[in-house]
Amino acid sequence: MAREVGQLTSMTQDVVDNFAMNVWKVFPWTNRNRAWLGCVIQAYLMCNVLGFFLACVLNSVEGHKWINSSVAHHHVSARGGTALDECWWFVFTTMHGTAFGEFIPRGFVGHIIACICCSLGYWFVIFLCCIVMFSQLPGEKTPTFWSTLTRMVSAVWPSYLVFCTIVVAVGAQCGPYISQAHYGYNDAPMGIYFMWQVAHRMPYGDLWPNTPTGYAVTVPAAILGLLYMPYTMALVAVRCPSMAQHEALLSELRQHPEDAFGRGYVMPEMPVAQPKKKPRALGGTDTELQALSGTSA
Repeated sequence: MAREVGQLTSMTQDVVDNFAMNVWKVFPWTNRNRAWLGCVIQAYLMCNVLGFFLACVLNSVEGHKWINSSVAHHHVSARGGTALDECWWFVFTTMHGTAFGEFIPRGFVGHIIACICCSLGYWFVIFLCCIVMFSQLPGEKTPTFWSTLTRMVSAVWPSYLVFCTIVVAVGAQCGPYISQAHYGYNDAPMGIYFMWQVAHRMPYGDLWPNTPTGYAVTVPAAILGLLYMPYTMALVAVRCPSMAQHEALLSELRQHPEDAFGRGYVMPEMPVAQPKKKPRALGGTDTELQALSGTSA
């Protein structure tokens, strides 16, 4: 009976340990390596505040065009005395990469604001990922909103300038050959607007390619917009500090040597030394014991 109880206890302990290990893998954060969480929440709230400001600007510019009017009978019109809630919905879904295209900009200024929203949504996720990455790099101090923003901008602005130049140049050339615009004409600004949407991975559906030229430029623009995101993370991850920054990094490592592998590194627990078991006595004759021990009489 005691043997069965011991086996049941051992099996129960194994199940509990396995469950605890799986829970820990979901939330493997200690006091030092979860410092990014507060900064991410702060950055998320500040980005949403910026998005609400853009929604207010969009509503003041062309909110009256959104009320009780639709485009080609397949876009939703705003209801009520103001379109602010619809404008905020438009900006919020764009920032979170879930724009449905039921609300679209109606004029030139609205298209500019929509391009800004596309850029904000594109960099929104990259910015939050940079906060987490900085918090896990060896020797880094706890990142803040402004320190992360400054480092990210300084690392990526040359390449993003090239990115935008390609988008604007190609869009201006192929604007008349892409699609039929609901508002405005198929000109260079509409081509830039279309290419900007595609490259920043947020087309609203108000323009779509229906010509060979449109298909030909959409594919490389989509590839460029997808591959540029990990490229920016690689640029930000490369650290090329000045001598003063290098000394500050070494000082941080001296003060916190436990972060030499990064805050995300969790030191494994030392195994508990097991007491040596005494050899069990073997029954049998002297000849059998000598044979088991490999000795001769």
